[in-house]
Amino acid sequence: MSAPIAQESTVLLISLGELEARQARHACQTLGCRVESAPDLDHAAPILDARTPDLVLCPHDLFIPLRRLWPQAPAVLLAQTGDSEQTIEAIKLGALDCLIHPLRHADMVKRLGDALQLARDEKADAAATPLRPPAPGQQHMVGHSPAMQELFRLIGLIAPRDVNVLITGESGTGKELVARAIHEHSLHPDKPFLAVNCAAIPETLLESELFGHEKGAFTGADARRIGKFEQAHGGTLFFDEVGDMPLATQVKLLRVLQDQKFQRLGGTELVTCDVRIIAATHQPLEELIAQKRFRQDLYYRLKVATLHVPPLREREVDVVLLAHYFVERFNPQFRTAVRHFHPEVVSALLAYPWPGNVRELENVIKSALVVARGPILRADFLPEPLHHHAAPGQPVLGSIAPVSLPASSPSAAMLSSGGGGVDRLIQDLSAQSEHAGRLFDAVVQAVERRLIETALNRTAGHLQRAAGLLGISRTTLRAKMRQHNLKLGVADAQPPLTPSAD
Repeated sequence: MSAPIAQESTVLLISLGELEARQARHACQTLGCRVESAPDLDHAAPILDARTPDLVLCPHDLFIPLRRLWPQAPAVLLAQTGDSEQTIEAIKLGALDCLIHPLRHADMVKRLGDALQLARDEKADAAATPLRPPAPGQQHMVGHSPAMQELFRLIGLIAPRDVNVLITGESGTGKELVARAIHEHSLHPDKPFLAVNCAAIPETLLESELFGHEKGAFTGADARRIGKFEQAHGGTLFFDEVGDMPLATQVKLLRVLQDQKFQRLGGTELVTCDVRIIAATHQPLEELIAQKRFRQDLYYRLKVATLHVPPLREREVDVVLLAHYFVERFNPQFRTAVRHFHPEVVSALLAYPWPGNVRELENVIKSALVVARGPILRADFLPEPLHHHAAPGQPVLGSIAPVSLPASSPSAAMLSSGGGGVDRLIQDLSAQSEHAGRLFDAVVQAVERRLIETALNRTAGHLQRAAGLLGISRTTLRAKMRQHNLKLGVADAQPPLTPSAD
């Protein structure tokens, strides 16, 4: 918390013992807060009625009546012993923190400072328009990145055409959401959409799951069972992780795709089905075919149309957008009211590589909301793996300052000095012994670095426009920036999802 904020704050101490009050006053003095005190709630009433203090510090037994009479008063409780039940109940009822006396001075300063910041956030947000979360159970595909916009375009083209689709992509990228979107925009959105996880069902049960069985077909089959193919008649059957489907089942699936007919296990009747197949996998099916683990003829039957879902690390613009979506979606479930992201959170979200993709991001947001307080999601709410990716005081979206080459780089001066710069660069590099045998690469790297810097400066650090100017993808530009150790500076941050600045 910055000093000016603290210096504008008033802390009211109610019914504190002498030692507790002394320590609290010392902490407030360090923060630069103004302190008022009252021996009990009756004497505090005129102060609370006149204006709400920025923070109230009181014993646990006063919190309930304080909350009942002045529900807007932000409170921190001070207790002599660590009673977990009291602490949990107080936090659940809205206390900003519960401090156990005695507390080290530095710890009390930090805890009171954090509480003042939370109180300030809640006060500033009190008049905000309530969030409109998605309907319960409703999930959407979210993405503004070029890769996702292209995916949406392809879904629009493929969905109304009754062809089988193969969806590829890493685990956690949202392949089932893509499959559902295809079904919802198909010619039969009112028909069933059924999903089968080929990796989660034992081989002995998968055939029964798909094709059903007759009574007595095997031990335990005491009644006829209708399989997924019959249940999905007229609609869509989604095979998740189709690469894990056993070879024997692959043969039977291929026959169904060819004939649109099958027999239940233990039966002789041919059952006709009209089902659109959408399959998804994170595995390279071509390699599985080479290893004789996946049938090539089935592969070509499935991939009449192919869609690839990009990993989250290639969708930088979508990371914060998705995080905001998940916050809105899960706020009601966790009884939180988070509305904004602190710039450090935005920095961490963009810097983290997301090996688990969208599924991992969803779980990170859930984990953060479990401990979140107030309307701003802060870096210390994030799980530990993301902490070291948060850049303190460095918002990373908004107006980007130009990049620059290090002063020691020979290409900086030579390539920016007008005519003859490239010639002089070649001469200089060819004269350096460390470039012997690799002069071509050295010159190309130096020119490439300067070209990227020029494009970023010309577009004020806008990666998408810079990539368009260079004629390469945003992902390629990012990779080359890392290769050349080029980083964007940051000016005033005003990102589209309003990460809140302190």
